[in-house]
This record gives sequence, structure tokens and C-alpha cells, in this order.
Amino acid sequence: MNKFMMFFVWITICSLIFPATFEAHADLNSSMPANGAVLSSAPTEVELSFSTMIDGQLYKMDVLNDKGESIVIGKPSINLSRDKLIVSVLQSESGLVTVPYSVISKDGHPIEGSISFTVELSEQTVAAMVVADKPTSIENNQPQMISASTNESLQKPMGMNEEQDTSEQSTSVLSSFIKSAYLLSLLLLAGTLLWNSQGFKIPFTVHMQLIHLGLLILFTWSQARNFSRVFEDVPWQDLFLRTEVGQFWTAALVIAVLGLYLLDRNRYLDVAWVGAILLVKSLNSHAIATATPSLTVGLNFIHLLFAALWLAGLFYTLILWKKGLAHTFIPTFSKMALLSIIVLTISGSIYAWLLAPKLSALWTTEWGYWMIAKLVVVSGIFVVGALIRLHIKKNASLQDARFLYFDASLAISIVIIVGVLTQLSPALN
Repeated sequence: MNKFMMFFVWITICSLIFPATFEAHADLNSSMPANGAVLSSAPTEVELSFSTMIDGQLYKMDVLNDKGESIVIGKPSINLSRDKLIVSVLQSESGLVTVPYSVISKDGHPIEGSISFTVELSEQTVAAMVVADKPTSIENNQPQMISASTNESLQKPMGMNEEQDTSEQSTSVLSSFIKSAYLLSLLLLAGTLLWNSQGFKIPFTVHMQLIHLGLLILFTWSQARNFSRVFEDVPWQDLFLRTEVGQFWTAALVIAVLGLYLLDRNRYLDVAWVGAILLVKSLNSHAIATATPSLTVGLNFIHLLFAALWLAGLFYTLILWKKGLAHTFIPTFSKMALLSIIVLTISGSIYAWLLAPKLSALWTTEWGYWMIAKLVVVSGIFVVGALIRLHIKKNASLQDARFLYFDASLAISIVIIVGVLTQLSPALN
């Protein structure tokens, strides 16, 4: 046990001291012209560069002069590596130029923002523009799946008032709550099927399936609604079938519905279903947007797998305790719980290492604050686990259910924290 603890401490220290450089969300890295630049001549094109890949099927970008008029020529284009948006622009007069944009990051989060720069033309340039001034038609600037959108929809994020900002914050809290509830239902169902495949019979499997499906539908609806606020002119069928994040939503829904007909018939089929639903969840996460997606998706899958075993095992222990039968299962669960916590801590530490851009992200970003909260709760679980093992060693069995209820409370707390973390970016402020 001491060796395990030393190994855990060593992994955690290494993970915090040597963080990798990666940002999960597609934050704007740079632009040409630069944000806030003052130019002596108007640019012929505007380029936005993002920190990670963006969805190649759905994005918006416009360029507006100081009168709020669009000056783009044609449609914005995306490069082959899918981390840059480029659009050609008309020759503009002196004044402030604003570039609003909306994209979907590789990890499935809608990102919107704007940059601006100022054009200050010389008198000779202005005179030349007046002489050469002719009516110019602007074509192909209508909203569609791969195009710039209307000026009105792109200007809305820029003119947000306090009431709208409060509404967005409320939506974020609601989304985090729904995500946490969905995660809890997913892990309990997956863990229950895994325990049942080993000969244990945890009840309420059908009820868990229905609750999971209902929360999955609610979670998917809340996410799609958030996207529709950013991309108002895109039909939901295009969002679900043509974007990467929408395809993951669709896959999860299909797998969940199939589970109503296939589960609890064959243990190998049950294990395969668990693998499929957890894989889809791992792919639709921050893990897919790293420079080493195979590693981070694998770590996320392992993390979810052992979290499911631990949560469902704890749930089963509480059920058996009320029936007076827990003493037969506790020794088995105690070993699995210890293994699960160790694996969760190691995989979670490495995963956080790959996500955090710098160590300072822990105390300079909201993501870091919640990560610290998660580490505190995990430490509490280690303490409770150690106390349970000492109690069992001293009394030959567990005789106080308060340990289990406190452990369950900590487990639910972690799921809530994870629900919040998945909505945040580890990028530095």
C-alpha cells in the first residue's frame, strides 16, 4: 500500500511540474491583421488562426466596416489543417474594421468572438480610391453550412447586454447540471453491466437504461440548443448529421436506444455495449483535440471505465447494506475500489497534464480552480478509503454505514465537478 501511495504522489508531482502545452478549445491564436492593429493601407484579406482544429462543416466569419456593412468578397475558406479561416475583403475606407467569427472546436464546443483593427489611409490613397470608385456587387455571402452568415446574426454576440450575459451564465450552469446528471447515469449503467457480467446481480438495470436514455436526450438537446444560439440559421438535421460533434450525439443516441433491446441478454454483448458507449463519450470530449488523440482518448476511456466500476460497486454495496448482505460483497468491492481509485488518480493526473497549457493554469483559470477542487475531493476519497480499510481490519467487517454514504457523497461531488470541467477550457486567461 505504501508503494502504491508513493507511486501516486510521484505521478501527481510529475504531472503538475511538467505540464504539456495544449489547449482543448479552439481559442483564437492570432490574426492577420493583428487585433488592435493600425494600418496605413487596407488589407485584401483577413485571416484567423486557431489553437486547435475546428469543424470544417460549420463556421461563420464576416468583416464589417465602421458603418456595420459587410465588406467581404465571396465566402470564407478553411485551410487543409482546419485551423485557419481566410476571407477576401473589399478595399475599405479609413475607420474601424470588425471581424466577428463563430466556430466549433475539435472537442465539440461552440466558440465565438471578434477582433478589430483600424485603417488610416493617407490623403493620396483616399483620392485614388475616389477616382477609382465604382459600384461593386457582393455575391455569395448568404448563410449556409460552409459560408459566412448574415451580418445581423454575427453582430449579436458583440452587442450583448447584461441581461443576455446573465442568461448565458444561467444556461451554462444548467448545461453543467444536466451534463453531471447524464454522466452519473452513464457511469452507473455501464458499471452495473460490468459487475453483472461477472455474476453479480445489481437490480434496476432497466430503470437505469431508461433514466440514462432520458438524460442523454436532455443533455443532447441542451447542447444542440446552445449551438443553435450561435448558428441560428443552421437546421438541426445538419447539426446532427454533418458536424463531427453532432455525429457523436447521434451515435450515442443510437447506441442507447439499441441497448433497450440488446442488454441483459448476453454478458459479452453487454460488455461490448459498454465499450461502445464509453468510446463515443471519450471521442466527444477534450481528449480528441490534443496533439496525441490516441493517448488522451485511451486515457479518458480507462478513466470512465474504472469510474463506472467504482460508482456502480458503491451503489450495489449500499443496496446490499440495507438488506443486511453487504458483508459478502464488501471484500470484493474493497479491492476493486482501491484499484479503481489508483487508476483514476494516475490516468486523471496524466490527462490533466496533457490538457493544461502551463502549471499556472491551475490558479489563473476557472478550469484550474475546478481541477483543484477535484484534487481535494480525490484526496478525501483516499482518506475515506484508508479509514474504511482500517475499520475493516480492526472489526473484521464494516459496521458503520456512514463511511459508505460519505464515500458516495464524494463520488457524486466528483461527477458534478467533472460536469463543470467539460464545459470549460484550460486555456490561460
